[in-house]
Amino acid sequence: MSHPLSRRTSGDALERASGRPSPSRLERAVRSEVDLVHGRAIVQAARTQAVEYVAYTALRAVEGLTELEAQALQRNPLGDARYKAIVDTVTGTLARIVAETGMG
Repeated sequence: MSHPLSRRTSGDALERASGRPSPSRLERAVRSEVDLVHGRAIVQAARTQAVEYVAYTALRAVEGLTELEAQALQRNPLGDARYKAIVDTVTGTLARIVAETGMG
């Protein structure tokens, strides 16, 4: 019965002599690389869904604020500049949040 270390050493010697990894080592390396790429893809998909959700929520918020601004303007036209300033400020803040979500 041979010693496990001697088998490993002889296998390493064969790899060095042929210049190619053994099939089982190559399979493990390929499987490891595929797992890594698959894991990265899952993370990217989750990020995509997060950005989509945040963007959708922000758009709905801006839509509601724009409608509210229009209603306020009908009730009190003199507040036009103030309403616009508030809605534009919130819209800018939401746009920044969406952008930051996309970068993270």
